[in-house]
Amino acid sequence: MKERHIIGYTLLGAILAFLIIFLFTRDVEMPKNQAMPWQSYVNENQQTVVFDLTMGQSRLIDAARHFGTEIKASLFENEGVEPELEVYFSSTKVGGISARIILNLLLDDQAIEVLSHNIDESMLMPSGVKNTTFTPAGERSMSRLKIKSLTFIPRANLEEVVIENLFGKPASVELAPEGLSYWLYPEKGLRIIVDNEQKEILEFSNQ
Repeated sequence: MKERHIIGYTLLGAILAFLIIFLFTRDVEMPKNQAMPWQSYVNENQQTVVFDLTMGQSRLIDAARHFGTEIKASLFENEGVEPELEVYFSSTKVGGISARIILNLLLDDQAIEVLSHNIDESMLMPSGVKNTTFTPAGERSMSRLKIKSLTFIPRANLEEVVIENLFGKPASVELAPEGLSYWLYPEKGLRIIVDNEQKEILEFSNQ
C-alpha cells in the first residue's frame, strides 16, 4: 500500500514539474537550441518551422544536433502506398522536457538504392506492412535526407486546459472514434492528437 502511495506521489510530482516548465517558459525567449513546441510557425514559403527545423528543407543531420545521434530507423512499405522512412529518437530532452521524437524523412531513388544494400532485417507485420531496419552504415546514409514531418510525444500527458494555455484555441477540432480528437493549428503547422486514454501526440508538417 505504501509503495502504491509512493509511486502515485512520484507520478504526480513528475506531472506537476512538467506543467510548471510549460507554464513558466511559454512566453520566455528561449535559446535557439531550446526552442519549444508551441513556438512553431509557418514561414513565408509556407513551410512549418519547429525546434529551428524547417519541414521539407532541414535534414536529419540538423535534427541530430538538437536531439542526439542515437536513432532507430524503420522503412514501412505497404502495397499501393508510398514507403515511409521513420527515424526515432526514443529518449531526448527539448527545453528540459522529456519526449520521444519521430522524424518522417523524404525518400528519393538514390536513397532507396543505398538503403537496399544496407538492410539489417525485414519482417512482415500482422497488418501486412513490411517493416525494414538497417545497418549502422544504412542509418548513417540517411543523414542528408530532408525532414518531411516531425512528431513530438511528451512523456507526460497533457490536459486539454494545458494545451489551450500553451498553444491557444485550435482553429478547428475534428472528432474521431474511441475518445480521439484532432486539434488543428494551421498557423503553427500543427495537429495535436488528443487522446483520453493515451499520451497526446503533436504532429508538425507542411500544410
